[in-house]
Amino acid sequence: MGNYFRELFNFNIDVKLFLLRTFIISLYAGVYGVVFNLYILDLGFREDFLGLLLSVTLLASSLTSIPAGILCDRVGRRRSMVVSSFLSAATVFPIFLTDSPVLLLLFCGIGGVFNSVSAVCVAPFLIENNVGKNSVRVFSANSALSWTASVAGCAISGVLSGIWVHIPALANMGSHRLTLLAAAFLLIPGCILLLFMKDRSELKPVNKLTFRGFKLSPNVKKFTAISMLIGTGSGMIVPYFNVYFTKVLNAGVFEIGIVFAAADILMVMGFMAIPWLVKKIGKVRSSVITEMSSVPFLIMMAATNNFMIASTSYVARMFLMNVAGPATTSFQMEQLKAEERGLAVGVMSTGNSLALCVSTYAGGLLMAGGNYILPYWITCAAYILAACLMYHYFRNAEKAAPVMHDNLSQPSAAI
Repeated sequence: MGNYFRELFNFNIDVKLFLLRTFIISLYAGVYGVVFNLYILDLGFREDFLGLLLSVTLLASSLTSIPAGILCDRVGRRRSMVVSSFLSAATVFPIFLTDSPVLLLLFCGIGGVFNSVSAVCVAPFLIENNVGKNSVRVFSANSALSWTASVAGCAISGVLSGIWVHIPALANMGSHRLTLLAAAFLLIPGCILLLFMKDRSELKPVNKLTFRGFKLSPNVKKFTAISMLIGTGSGMIVPYFNVYFTKVLNAGVFEIGIVFAAADILMVMGFMAIPWLVKKIGKVRSSVITEMSSVPFLIMMAATNNFMIASTSYVARMFLMNVAGPATTSFQMEQLKAEERGLAVGVMSTGNSLALCVSTYAGGLLMAGGNYILPYWITCAAYILAACLMYHYFRNAEKAAPVMHDNLSQPSAAI
């Protein structure tokens, strides 16, 4: 643990600033995740409109991920994030100030577009700015900070909602709206921090942006296929875990909250431990073994009606399925050329999101028909196939010099 935190202090200033930005933005995301749905319902809209809002945001993000990736590769990581982050922050405030369904849909869609640009730039920016350091550690630190801040944001949302009721002058605005507006101001320092960072990528930004001449390399296609399988499996069950605990196990909200919190805490610890596991067995095997190990716990969830067994299995499944994420991301970036990383992330994100959308709808149909078990078996099959493909394609890739060393052995001459 001591080595882990010492490594954090050894990151260069640009990575440290980005990790601080991750923490701040994730605080906002934690508040948003708890309050936004309630805010929309408080405005008098029904669940069907809420679903439409969430779908529009996800669809806009999915459809623009590939153009966003091209923009990231052509214009530069930092420049793309600076512009998109400021524009994204500008769309948030109208969402929290309007009651118009048309404006809500419009700004949620626009926000999804700008968010996709920032999202596809994160992994390339971190791998290219973490010059000469263990890349798994920077991704694990980013994930751990994001997860921790999101949990803290969930707690803060409850505190803020309780404060507004004691301020009569603001009571008419509604506690949920005020909480979201207060949290939205966190986006401003998150944007400003980007202005103090440098982009160490050797990519040369272009003055004229064109979208011609792009080809997907074999590795991008392989990673996308694996990402789509994982999206298919996740969509079947992940959005409905709370439904499973309620309908199948008859658990209450308090019990579900305790189980979910336990999974979050264990996840942060796992992100700190993953660099050690990677050092022992490598990135690919860490990803494959942990993913395959999550499957038995999914089977246990599908086969039991016992709350203790199911909740323990849920925590184990969440931990094993997600803990190797930093290692997987690090490996993906290492196996891709610098000039295709943004596009690759965009393609993988689009494939994953589209698969997630389809399988989420299919899972909902199955559960609405009373079949709560079949989605778990489909997820198991998808996860096993994804892990097998990962091992089949890349089991020997780490023995060769990774692609990243060709471009990142020295800082950019412009630095």
